[in-house]
Amino acid sequence: MCVVLSAFVCTAVVHGQEQEGGRAEGQKVASQGIKTRIGILDFDVVSDDANLKTQAVDVIIGHLADIGAYEISTNESLVAGYEQIRQRFPQKCREPRCACEIGSTLQLDRLIYGSIEQSEKMYAVRLTMVDVMSRQIIEKTELEGDPGVGLSDVLKAAVQKLHGQLDENADTLTHRYFGPRVDNRKQLAVAAPLCVGGGLVFGLAGGSLGKKDENSAVANVDYIKEYGAMESDMDDMMGVGAGAHLIPMFGRPGALANAYVAASDDAYGVFFNPAGLGWLAGGEAALGYQYRFGLDNVAASFVNKATREIGFGEGFLYNSDRDNLFYEAYFYSSIAYKLNEWIPFMRPIGFGATVKVISKGTGEAQSVSSVTGSAFGLGLDLGAQLELSENIRGGILFRDLPAVLRWYNSLSDTSYMEPVPAAFYWGGTFQAGYQTFMICEVQTPLNEDQVWRFAGGIERIIFRVFRIRAGIQKEADFDTPWKFTGGFGLRVNTERMLGKYLILDGSYEYNTLTTFAHPVNISFRFGF
Repeated sequence: MCVVLSAFVCTAVVHGQEQEGGRAEGQKVASQGIKTRIGILDFDVVSDDANLKTQAVDVIIGHLADIGAYEISTNESLVAGYEQIRQRFPQKCREPRCACEIGSTLQLDRLIYGSIEQSEKMYAVRLTMVDVMSRQIIEKTELEGDPGVGLSDVLKAAVQKLHGQLDENADTLTHRYFGPRVDNRKQLAVAAPLCVGGGLVFGLAGGSLGKKDENSAVANVDYIKEYGAMESDMDDMMGVGAGAHLIPMFGRPGALANAYVAASDDAYGVFFNPAGLGWLAGGEAALGYQYRFGLDNVAASFVNKATREIGFGEGFLYNSDRDNLFYEAYFYSSIAYKLNEWIPFMRPIGFGATVKVISKGTGEAQSVSSVTGSAFGLGLDLGAQLELSENIRGGILFRDLPAVLRWYNSLSDTSYMEPVPAAFYWGGTFQAGYQTFMICEVQTPLNEDQVWRFAGGIERIIFRVFRIRAGIQKEADFDTPWKFTGGFGLRVNTERMLGKYLILDGSYEYNTLTTFAHPVNISFRFGF
């Protein structure tokens, strides 16, 4: 093995020199003293120029040679090294753990991977350099050149930043890169009306939008005589929210104790904080199922970027018991705007809003003591997220601000309006390296009927594609139960088949008040 790897290193250096052409002198300088063996993985390229990838590799090799003390191996050399030891080279390696595995196998010291975008007369690069021995990210850089600045200058600034040689105050004719430019505004213009319209049609078809009497045989019951005594008890609880939209849906949020206000930058985020959609990496769809206390909960969502600054999402949540005594349906339409450069010294901040169309209904009443009726309503959620640093993000959410339901009680043949109590959440996330993710969240009371609720969770990557999660939740009242959650995530690369990736998430919730069954979540997230 050692003989083969030594032969690979020699082959890699020669191959890199052949590709450099006129940069032989730079390699002579770099050959003096102890050399750091560094590999360059193929870049993801967004450009109409078919030669941009090769050109970028040549340029970055030259800039690395200028820094000196490097033995440089290109992606072709890395593949050749794997062939010599008869192993399969990992394709689409775009994360630190995978890069470290390649470096460890080929006895390299460092790996660089990233992406390059060309749009009109501008170049943008994202580069990450990892240390193989410590299995940590040394530095990441995201730079975009001003109009007219060439690829070589942008890459030079990026390489200098990777090595701590770029003065942040220097005028390098580059600025921070906030992702590729996209234009899916037509998709947004179609998806949002379809979702809201679907909620209206569902409410009309189900009868919640009108005064539908499920059982006229009991419509003449004296409601005031039979049920009026309950009104005072109900008024005491008007500050406590109830509804399927408060249930921790999907595997990942469920495993993290439903603390997701500051981490809603994926397809699950439609149901938690719309502001996170401004940080979407691309299009995603999700489907989830949960069994909780005899209730079946199904949720589905779709999210995408409309522009580089605007993210949007549509979602559907349905809750029902198996005897069809009651159901709830929620249609979500969310939009977010991320201010990338609001204030020069401030990191991005995003704001989002979600419109909810709500339908509720009961089955037919079997006796005068049965409740029957329907409800239709609208709600609004408002949220914000702020990047405090590369690894820290905070988020806030005002849920049901406002929200109101119009109830029709067919027992009394009456209609009335019922406001839904608002709730306020805030929290934060911390990315410790690239393998560990932590999150916390607090629900702050807005009225005397609500209580403080604290939640937190941790996620750890193991075996590159597998994630384990755990969480805990507790209300401030001493006699309330503890909730302990746990779960897993499995990510599979599907680029060779369809889309980009498929993620399977699962969670389990243990409630110390063991009167209730323990809920289970299962969900799929598909990137495209």
